[in-house]
Amino acid sequence: MKRLFSAALLALTPLSFFCHAAAADDNSAAGVADAVSERLSAYLTAFNDHDADAVAAFWAEDGVSTNEETGERVTGRDAIRDDLAAFFSDNPAAKLTGEVTEVRSVHPEVAIAEGVATLFLPETEPTPSAFTAVMAKTGGQWLLESSGERPLPTPESSATALEELSWLIGRWQDDTEGVAVDTTVRWSPNKAFLIRSYRAEYDDGGSFEGTQVIGWHPLDKSFRTWSFNSDGSFGEGVASRSGDEWLLKSTDVHSDGVVSTYTQVIRPVDEQTLEVQKIGRTEDGAPLPSTEPITVRRAPDAALTTEQEAQP
Repeated sequence: MKRLFSAALLALTPLSFFCHAAAADDNSAAGVADAVSERLSAYLTAFNDHDADAVAAFWAEDGVSTNEETGERVTGRDAIRDDLAAFFSDNPAAKLTGEVTEVRSVHPEVAIAEGVATLFLPETEPTPSAFTAVMAKTGGQWLLESSGERPLPTPESSATALEELSWLIGRWQDDTEGVAVDTTVRWSPNKAFLIRSYRAEYDDGGSFEGTQVIGWHPLDKSFRTWSFNSDGSFGEGVASRSGDEWLLKSTDVHSDGVVSTYTQVIRPVDEQTLEVQKIGRTEDGAPLPSTEPITVRRAPDAALTTEQEAQP
């Protein structure tokens, strides 16, 4: 799996800041970044279509993919295609997403791209890795000459890791008919965790509330969540970034013993608005339809003082 993942590494969604003006000179740094971004985006489509031949065509004939943690290498376009074909056969639901954090133009026909890719497989936790890829322009096309995959670096502390989610801090309200949902996210003492408190008031007079703790798992290098609700239900999840979205894969145990699973998709619309939807839902193993997207808006008094942020 490690070697196959390395061969499939560069299925990426480029960040919007690489979308330079269309009129940029092809030989300029902006033009090179545009071209590399377009190729990586097309690579993503081919990978998620599970087309091994199409993916292999993005590699140079002597391209090399290396897993820097294990030292395993896949050398040559044909070997990469064979590994991908076997991987797709064994993992028909595999998806790979990611983001480019930097493109450096070494030469008008050579570029280095860096970023993070995340592999998604059913029944397993997402697997993120950092990568560095060297691309060269050959015959008018940008091809992958080499890629190196490695584990993500370990943040110095939980607080450092959780800074990536600090945009959640504040007060939020759902736009949902028949129920008023109010959510507040704040830091725990020492910024060891993020604490999310939520309360729902239904038009029929009922109510529901709970607390979610968001933390960093230093061994798995993943964001974890633990939820506890007023009806006796509780849950645990793993959160990961997929391009501009966040995915929270959760398992909940209800007070009557029923087990439900789902993936919550959180899509930032702008600095003040989110869209939230649950997909891939099951209840005791039986599939359920996805929920409709819900718009969540930052409340006018969302800004919290430093003291309020740190309240337990």
